[in-house]
Amino acid sequence: MSATEIVSPTSDEKLMGALVHLFGPLVAMIVWGMQKDKSRFVKFQALQALIFDLVVVVGMGTFFFCLFGVMFLGMSMSMFSFMNTPPSDAQIAPFFFLPFMFPFMTFACILPSSFVLLIIRLLAAVSVLNGRNYRYPLIGKWLDGFLEN
Repeated sequence: MSATEIVSPTSDEKLMGALVHLFGPLVAMIVWGMQKDKSRFVKFQALQALIFDLVVVVGMGTFFFCLFGVMFLGMSMSMFSFMNTPPSDAQIAPFFFLPFMFPFMTFACILPSSFVLLIIRLLAAVSVLNGRNYRYPLIGKWLDGFLEN
């Protein structure tokens, strides 16, 4: 869909385009498979939502892998330090309780990012329901060039 191409989607196309942005990769794959030859608008929105969801899954997986690696390293180092030093009240508290704070810090990172992703999905769905061709910042331009070839 080039910028010069005028798209006037039907109400069914708008609804399917909004659903793929709201309900994740499985719905995006199903809708894309059913509509790839029927509607260029829905095809573009479904592929774009699918790529966005895959980028989010890979990014979150990488983030969790790194976060749990740091958590494991912190717990290991605190237990190693705790076992190799004579215990005193001043040393026990930080080394014992710090590793248990990692899950709470993880939640503090997940909650805001989940709200941001929800807002992005809602903006995309509302934009598509209004008949505008929504594009994610990097994905839309790349996918547009890919589909033209």
